[in-house]
Amino acid sequence: MSQALKFSRVHNDERGVALLLTLFALIVLGAVTSAAFMVVRFDRSASSSSTIGADAQSASESGLADVSATWDPAIQGALTVWTPSTPTEWSGGIRTLQSGKLFYSPKVRRINSQLFLVDVTGWRGTSTTRLAQLSLSQWFRLAKPTIGVNAAVTVNDPIKFNGNSFEVSGINELPPQWSAGECPALDAGTSDDVVGVRSATGTGVTSADNNNVFGFPSKDSPNDPSVTSATFTNFVDYTFATLGSQPGVKILPLTTPYNAVAPVLDTGLGICDKDSPYNFGEPFRNPPTGGAITQCYGYFPVVHGTGAQTKFASGARGQGTLLIDGDLELVGGFVWDGLIIVRNQIKITGTGNKIFGAILAAGADLDISNGSVGGNVEINYSACAITKAVSGASVARPLGQRSWSQTY
Repeated sequence: MSQALKFSRVHNDERGVALLLTLFALIVLGAVTSAAFMVVRFDRSASSSSTIGADAQSASESGLADVSATWDPAIQGALTVWTPSTPTEWSGGIRTLQSGKLFYSPKVRRINSQLFLVDVTGWRGTSTTRLAQLSLSQWFRLAKPTIGVNAAVTVNDPIKFNGNSFEVSGINELPPQWSAGECPALDAGTSDDVVGVRSATGTGVTSADNNNVFGFPSKDSPNDPSVTSATFTNFVDYTFATLGSQPGVKILPLTTPYNAVAPVLDTGLGICDKDSPYNFGEPFRNPPTGGAITQCYGYFPVVHGTGAQTKFASGARGQGTLLIDGDLELVGGFVWDGLIIVRNQIKITGTGNKIFGAILAAGADLDISNGSVGGNVEINYSACAITKAVSGASVARPLGQRSWSQTY
């Protein structure tokens, strides 16, 4: 009897243990659940922060790529060297990417004649609020087209010279009125002179032209093996196509004569109006009539005639690189300092045409009756004008081998 009572008391003392164990289990389970929620929350927050940071980096990298793709020799390439006393730089302002949530702001500084430092800050947010931002810097170097010019006129097929009042000279000269400060000093000897006309076949120069064609070591060079079809289309670092399609190129699509081709001044800002479609720089330093647009002295654009024929009305003037897909016709009073590269034939008539630099005319299927040089045209080789034109056609490209760094 006493033993039964003893067992009953032990059993009664253990009542409620199950409840305690259940409550403990619920507390542990709740803690585990809360911890899991916290881990998920922190992971989500970290993932979101990582995504926002990656977006900021993408915006910065896109900005660097955009500066490279839209480099304009007339804007970024025309910057003066940055110094503490003259801290000039180009700023592209705030730019929006397609998503509308990513932004970047590019800046360009010129370090020397060849190097540029491009800084881009990219961020995620709005134009005024930045959830995350990242700045990248990258070195850019000018890539200049190397165009083989060793004659005042280079042709693939013979060209016909009409009359006896024209002049084609390979003797290196400065364009009229250009100062010595703009160009290197001319060699007193003949080391910087070239032949007058160079051709893959016949040049078209006859004995009757001896008083009109000049050069060194000879007035012309016929059957020249160095002149091939690639001479007119493939250049070092560039081709005719890439040179004509880069940012900032002025396009001339029409076949009708172009009028009012002359430098234009933005009177409101007092600068050369490079956005004017027919402003191709100022070759004159002291024009015979009217005043020179001094603000356009340093503007040497690439001009691309894309029609079957490009024709300029009388009195057109400019400087830089003139690329012609089809035929080029000059009817009088045309002045150009720099390079003229023509894929087909060139025809020059009228009076007052003056070209300082060089002409390369492929003359594909050249019709001798139409491909001709006449009137009192002057075509003079000018190494300085060519150098200036090439500089105006140069664009900057990122350096290889880790040329960029993360600023912050």
